[in-house]
Amino acid sequence: MNTDVATLQNIADTLKEEPLASQRVLAEKAGMSIGLMNAVINRFVERGWIMLTNVNLRKLSYAITPAGIAELTARSQNFAKRTFAIANKYNETLCKVVSDAKNDGKDKIVLYGNSYIKFLLNYACQTIDVTFIEKSTSDPIEPNAFCVVGEQCAEEELARLTAQGGVSLLNLLEE
Repeated sequence: MNTDVATLQNIADTLKEEPLASQRVLAEKAGMSIGLMNAVINRFVERGWIMLTNVNLRKLSYAITPAGIAELTARSQNFAKRTFAIANKYNETLCKVVSDAKNDGKDKIVLYGNSYIKFLLNYACQTIDVTFIEKSTSDPIEPNAFCVVGEQCAEEELARLTAQGGVSLLNLLEE
């Protein structure tokens, strides 16, 4: 069912760009054969997700129905719920890490390199009242800080910085 909804999303995106897209175009954009796309469209018509209209004797027009839109909305909402739950878990984990670092006498958290979730680390620092600093991966590890290496760093940078006392952000989140 999940792959069906993903395919429906792909069809909806294609039809948004190209409202009169042919079955061939829909198949190409979805990365499937025309025969498979035909079967998928027929299944989606049976479910009430797609409506077919004759443009002329040789051409069909496809439209996502309200039921199809409801499926896509539910998928988006489920994705958002899962994302928020993960962000909340990461936030709780980082607040604990920052709190533990503060209890160990660290007055600042230094992030080396880039991270997609640096905003969560920054927020944890603000919540626990610890200074948050961002540095380049070429900067030396600060001896009196809790040093975190962002997940966007190259493997060799990660290895070098962790060998010098830094901690991988990904490893913190997996604990």
